[in-house]
Amino acid sequence: MKKKIGVVLSGCGVYDGTEIHEAVLVLLAIDRAGAEAVCMAPN
Repeated sequence: MKKKIGVVLSGCGVYDGTEIHEAVLVLLAIDRAGAEAVCMAPN
């Protein structure tokens, strides 16, 4: 069973929230570490 790691994504873009390049690299690093990324967003 893979370990689950939560990734909080909020806003849109560099100045308002999640920057796409950083988000993709975080998800890639989690995957390469053998864990499962669980994307979440504030309500």
